[in-house]
Amino acid sequence: MSEYDPEDLLRSPEIRSDDFIRGKLGGYMRGVASVHMIRAAVRLGLFAHTSVPVTAAELSSKLHTDPDLTEMLCGGLAQLDLLVRENDTYVNSRASALYLDPASPTYQENNLETLFEKLDRWDELEDRLRNGPEYRPRDQVMGERWLRSISESCMGGGIGSVVDEIARHVDLSKYRTFMDLAGGHGLYTIAVCHRYPNLKGYVFDQPMMRGIAEENFRRYGKDITYLAGDFYKDDIGVYDIVFSSFNLATTDIRMCDRVFDSVRGGGLLILRRHTERTTTDEISNIEWSLNTWDGKGRKRYGGCWLPTAERYIDRLVERGMRLIHRADFDAGSELVILEKPI
Repeated sequence: MSEYDPEDLLRSPEIRSDDFIRGKLGGYMRGVASVHMIRAAVRLGLFAHTSVPVTAAELSSKLHTDPDLTEMLCGGLAQLDLLVRENDTYVNSRASALYLDPASPTYQENNLETLFEKLDRWDELEDRLRNGPEYRPRDQVMGERWLRSISESCMGGGIGSVVDEIARHVDLSKYRTFMDLAGGHGLYTIAVCHRYPNLKGYVFDQPMMRGIAEENFRRYGKDITYLAGDFYKDDIGVYDIVFSSFNLATTDIRMCDRVFDSVRGGGLLILRRHTERTTTDEISNIEWSLNTWDGKGRKRYGGCWLPTAERYIDRLVERGMRLIHRADFDAGSELVILEKPI
């Protein structure tokens, strides 16, 4: 008796192998291939040379790369809408001109390297599954590159949308002082104080963040004061408006009373906070968990704040703050605005 029935070769299975391997899984592989193409182009400096139309041959000569592969790479990048093909030349698309050209003021250098490092970490998945997450010091994970990548992301329109949303609910023109608690790069304070010149701006964060913040203050020509310290134990001060975004000062019940005390009577507390929806995507949770560090939660952005985030708002209301606005801002965050009684 034969081991297999030749009749099976004539039957169409419920799921065709080509649909699954070449189709579904092959589609995922094209995504991986696309990121590798982008990484190669960025690290070779390709987008610096395509700010003006250039042929693939000219580009190959400038980059000292293989002519045939360079021409194929340009075609692939055009297929991804990162280059625009004009006859026999290539030039940056609008998005590439904004974010991939090193000469652009909104160039995403650190954001891109963070993305590429994630790609390398995914290559380690099998080892991580066998041996568990790799420990990395917290200041290595959340160091200068991390902060610079956040600052670059903000320059792509994120800050303006937050400031616009705040303005829809409260008038900041009647206040005098603005504090961004754990404000890191300082860009929110720069933007708010530019729109509302009545405000004197302050940023409070760790000493290691000072250099980046003061670099931004100089770049944008704003007189803003940076206060270095640990918000769990050092004096924060008292301000008319306290703003805080995506950090434990917005969610950790241990910070609640300290934050309350930092708002002057009649002032505002404005919080942008992660919601639990950020922890529901399991692919993101795996990526988050390939490394571990002191104080990291099991799920994406899911540290010690998750059990106390709701209690944090309740505590502020119990102490007399009036909830002016609370609503989802985007898919993973909410905006909360409270007013402190006089």
